Amino acid sequence: MRLVALFLLALTGPGLALDLSQCRRITTPSYGGEARHQAMAGDWASWIEWWSQEGVYTDLKVADCGDHRLMTARLREENIKDRRFDRRRAGMEAFETYAGRAAAFYDLDDLSAAMDRVAEDSRVEPMLREACACAALHPDLRGGLDAFALE
Repeated sequence: MRLVALFLLALTGPGLALDLSQCRRITTPSYGGEARHQAMAGDWASWIEWWSQEGVYTDLKVADCGDHRLMTARLREENIKDRRFDRRRAGMEAFETYAGRAAAFYDLDDLSAAMDRVAEDSRVEPMLREACACAALHPDLRGGLDAFALE
């Protein structure tokens, strides 16, 4: 039975559907990771990225999986630069208000501007590789991006 499972995994490995719960993980041994992945309206997904080694930060990440763009807003920081702040509560409230809109009104540049009022370093950039949440929720929208793979 075990041999059959390994054989099937070898045949279908890259094509296996990724579950959103698998995106919650530690990405750097013991001090960095991603959590709170969620589907949003349309082709959007969001999650939190965190770091806690010789400094702490928490970033909100929001991806437009169809447009391959990513918004990042720093909600908390200590000992990364010469600053210290914790705006997680205000940032998440602003984000939840924005996320309550109909998908037709979603725009990453608009979200970044809204987040810039309560967070730091808010920016929109092209996605350089497929994000885990996009792979789980919208694998058909990968386009030319390198496919996400759990490591």
